[in-house]
Amino acid sequence: MNRNKFLFVLACLLLGFVSILSQIILFRELLSVFYGNELCLGILLFVWLLWVGLGSKLGNVIAVSKSSLLKNLSFWYFLLAIFSILTIIVIRYSRIVLNVLPGEIIGFVPLLIFTLIILCPLCLILGILFVLNSTVWHLDPKLEQMVTKVYLWESLGAGLGGFLGSLVLIPHLSNFSIQSWIFITLFLFSVLLIVSFSKGKKFLYLVIAILVVLAFKIGKLDIYLEGKSMSKLWRGQPVVKSVDSIYGNLIVLKNKEQISLYENGLLLFSYPDEFSSEEAVLYALAEHPEPKRLLLIGGGVGGALSQALKYKDLRIDYVELDPKIIELGKSFLPEAEVRALENDRVTIIHKDGRLFVRQKAEEGKGGYDLIVLNLPDPYNAQLNRFYTKELFGLVKKLLSRDGIFSFRATSSENYLNKEQASYISSLCRTLSSEFKSVIILPGSNNIFLASQGENLTYDWMKISESLKKKNIQATYINENFLSNRLSPERIEYLLGIIQSVKGKINYDLKPISYFYNAVLWSTQLKSFEKPVFNFLAKLDRLWYFLVGSVLSFSFLFLIFGREKFVSSLSLYVIFVAGFSSIIFEISIILIYQVFYGYVYAKIGLFLTLFMLGLFAGALYIDKRKGETGLRNLTWLQMLQLILIAFFLLLISNFFRSWLNPYFLELILGGTIFFSGFIGGAIFTCANQLYLQIKQEKKAGTGYALDLFGSAFSSILISAIFIPLLGIPSTLWLIFLLNLIIWGFLYLSSFRTKTAQL
Repeated sequence: MNRNKFLFVLACLLLGFVSILSQIILFRELLSVFYGNELCLGILLFVWLLWVGLGSKLGNVIAVSKSSLLKNLSFWYFLLAIFSILTIIVIRYSRIVLNVLPGEIIGFVPLLIFTLIILCPLCLILGILFVLNSTVWHLDPKLEQMVTKVYLWESLGAGLGGFLGSLVLIPHLSNFSIQSWIFITLFLFSVLLIVSFSKGKKFLYLVIAILVVLAFKIGKLDIYLEGKSMSKLWRGQPVVKSVDSIYGNLIVLKNKEQISLYENGLLLFSYPDEFSSEEAVLYALAEHPEPKRLLLIGGGVGGALSQALKYKDLRIDYVELDPKIIELGKSFLPEAEVRALENDRVTIIHKDGRLFVRQKAEEGKGGYDLIVLNLPDPYNAQLNRFYTKELFGLVKKLLSRDGIFSFRATSSENYLNKEQASYISSLCRTLSSEFKSVIILPGSNNIFLASQGENLTYDWMKISESLKKKNIQATYINENFLSNRLSPERIEYLLGIIQSVKGKINYDLKPISYFYNAVLWSTQLKSFEKPVFNFLAKLDRLWYFLVGSVLSFSFLFLIFGREKFVSSLSLYVIFVAGFSSIIFEISIILIYQVFYGYVYAKIGLFLTLFMLGLFAGALYIDKRKGETGLRNLTWLQMLQLILIAFFLLLISNFFRSWLNPYFLELILGGTIFFSGFIGGAIFTCANQLYLQIKQEKKAGTGYALDLFGSAFSSILISAIFIPLLGIPSTLWLIFLLNLIIWGFLYLSSFRTKTAQL
């Protein structure tokens, strides 16, 4: 391998590696700042892909200027290095710029505007470098072949970045440390390019490179910048500990005697907060006559566990996914709380709560008198799976004959608007679909209690008497407080308004509750998306199919029969392939998450398999030079339809049988690999066909449309398609759009073949 070819491969691998790893790290930072859910994630992904796509279009212009000379390629990698570290610093200053407090939610518009500004330079450079790498190396006289080579090597680099980042770097290094190493790597590579193609001053460049690295690492400039930026992120509040685990970023704040623990910007608990900890478990304890076994899912560290231990005969299984939460609790909470975590009656289980419940239900091991779900509201899809009909059915199997299930949902004391009522009503209807007896205790948090027995009561005197009988002393759940909270007027008002709105049942594959929560969020912030959400929620799913079909048919009919129709059709195929691939990828990840646990630790594996699939698909087309015409594109489109149909058949059987998690990983991993393979092959084949017909030196056009399709679908699937249509209907919609394209490809290839005869 000659020097140019080696540097070309290294440049493309590094571009893909940095792109995917920076995306993971910066998204983690932004979600921590903006208290994000899937809507936030969809916005971030939309902005990222949009700017990279626009960068590739801008690269078409830069590629014909003097800046495209090979010796000046180092300039763009140097800029990428600068903005890789600068972007994370600016993100951490964003709360000051936007005047946002820790844990505060901001609206759709400020989030969109800010991310458009902050991610712009970095993403534009990534898109520009894709085009420059396709045009300046001159390793192949055909531009379409160079674009293919860049695409496949960049995909391989992205796969490696996703794998090493999620499984190796993130568990052991902080976000800032990873970005620091990215900066150093890119900076050294830019120097390598200068040294390789400059005739003089090579020694000077090497000395400068060594001095920069020494100042950054040995001079601990990175540590100083991390500490300074972290203090700005939390608005001057004293950060006593910052830990990055595979599940997210954990921050411990201490203000006088109050300890607060945040995970990815979400407040897990503040201590002391006796009201919240009593509310979490004591109502459920009071409703059961003689509880012996309690399953506590999440939220035990902040005081709920010590409240439950007030009942002397109770044995507790406490499920907490992240061991580092327990470690931080033992390090910073008072001795009384540490003793609760180490109590002989408490068994701590480090496992995803949903997976634990399902495994126990499948094994037939239950017998819990109480199950308390002490997690935040279903403000995202990860949390929503703890509030679905399927999960409630599994919980029912774990309860003893008169066992009680309890959880809380954010509400308001005296008035529920329509959005709050729809949200609470959805949870109530979902719970009632599995349990015979359901009651809701009103308050700033509504307490949901469910049982198959007849022992639940609204009577505050009976609840108070039950706590006294169990010798449980409570500061807030007492006669004075309960008589007001559980007054007949409040109960009647709550039940009346919930029954009037009739919220929809929440399912695993149609997570409507987190959509209601998003609408509630937009209402509280007085954002403009509220009427849009409400309008979309009223539409029947057939409207989505109709609108999608009409738009697709209309565009294809407009271009059908025109001169160079095939080139326009090729670009549309690229756009829909990008649109479909993101939806397919997110659907697979969410399905694995729903059924077999928290998926964060597996994202590296799935992302790597998808990127390796893209690499393999591009490589397959690259090896079939001269065989990438319309006919082959038609066959690839048919494979796309077969893959979607196979996946629909696969998920339809998830409800009927229990699959071994490792076997399921193999199936889903293979599916996502082939999804990437087909997507990579379609892009490469269609892009080569476009460049051959148009005969233009615009290497970034096809790549930009692929990213625009992905950007468009990323926001639609997270905010609309998944919660309103559900995963199966979303996949059917994608099947329909790809079927329409296949039909036009088939007609075009048939017409071309007839013309040749």
